[in-house]
Amino acid sequence: MRDRLERIIKYINDAFQKDKGLWSHSVMDVLENVTSKEAVFKKENTHSIWEITNHLIFGKEYLLSILEEKDLPSEDDFKTPTDTSKEAWKNTVKRLEDTHNKLIEILKTKNDDDLDKNIGEYGTLEDNLYGIISHDCYHAGQIVFILQLMGIEL
Repeated sequence: MRDRLERIIKYINDAFQKDKGLWSHSVMDVLENVTSKEAVFKKENTHSIWEITNHLIFGKEYLLSILEEKDLPSEDDFKTPTDTSKEAWKNTVKRLEDTHNKLIEILKTKNDDDLDKNIGEYGTLEDNLYGIISHDCYHAGQIVFILQLMGIEL
């Protein structure tokens, strides 16, 4: 049986994929036209869009490492890029997309019973997946706010 899992996968994709969104813009909708220059914009005591994107990658890689039984990623998840070129930004966004897609592919091998298994410090697989949904929605909103600070409306 996969009814619960399929519904959760749908929500994960809605929060992330272009032209989707749950309650607002999806992650890929808000990143779609962001330039590398805009991605590094930062006000005092805030994170840049690029740092937030790295953090989103970290969150998905963290869950992937648990599901694949690999070493956890480093703790430097809000890392500031050293290469801020257009190509580096494009690669960062692609890495986010690739990581998301890899997570979805692994989830497609699971079933509803797997959702109830405790997988670590953040609870069951289901808890972790709803955490990913919330995480994507929260940071998509944060990115919208940063774009608004730059005078860019979506």
